[in-house]
Amino acid sequence: MNSLLVLLVLSLSSVLADGEYKYDKKAKVLYSYEHDGVQIDVLIKAEDCDKKAQEGDMLTAEFHGFLAKGHDRFESSHDSKKPSSFKIGHGYMIKGLERGLLGVCVGEKRRIHIPAVLAYGKIGDGKNVPPGADLVYDVEVIHIQKGTTPPNIFAKIDLNKDQKISREEMGAFILETGRTVTLRGQSEIDNVVNEIFNLEDINEDGFVDLSEFSGPKKAKHDEL
Repeated sequence: MNSLLVLLVLSLSSVLADGEYKYDKKAKVLYSYEHDGVQIDVLIKAEDCDKKAQEGDMLTAEFHGFLAKGHDRFESSHDSKKPSSFKIGHGYMIKGLERGLLGVCVGEKRRIHIPAVLAYGKIGDGKNVPPGADLVYDVEVIHIQKGTTPPNIFAKIDLNKDQKISREEMGAFILETGRTVTLRGQSEIDNVVNEIFNLEDINEDGFVDLSEFSGPKKAKHDEL
């Protein structure tokens, strides 16, 4: 089934649905596997898979996010009454969702189980996701637009090339690139750094290493 046909079918189903997509505990799982800290259940396998999603690609998909405990839905593409488009590999989404969508194909539907440390961590999202909440996403991909590989932001921040980012390095990067923030003074920079480390420094050792960093990066051997 080509991507255009998939788009038409999903759009029609969205119109016919009542908009209240609910978590289906009895959904048939074709197969499951773990990847980089997340569990992926494949609910629908793509008939053809001539291209798989990679970092930098733009995905268009129907998605629904649930709290793992109680399965309350906290966000959905149905809320905007149309599929959502987003890039992967740029740090625009929570870590677990980006990891769970790498390698996905057009027409494939995945259920992605995300631990709190790869979601909103110990602070929550300040709205519908409480602190320490594990999440589950049902995602059905409609279209993949090939993109360019994102710049290696980790390498730009890691000034001493020790494969971990200190608070001082993060502050220097913000000072160099975040004009709006820096105009507000050092205290604002410190606040931004604290917010970043609350989300990124999973093991709370005072550094953000390569595995913790959610922005664009490359593996260590790619830098050689």
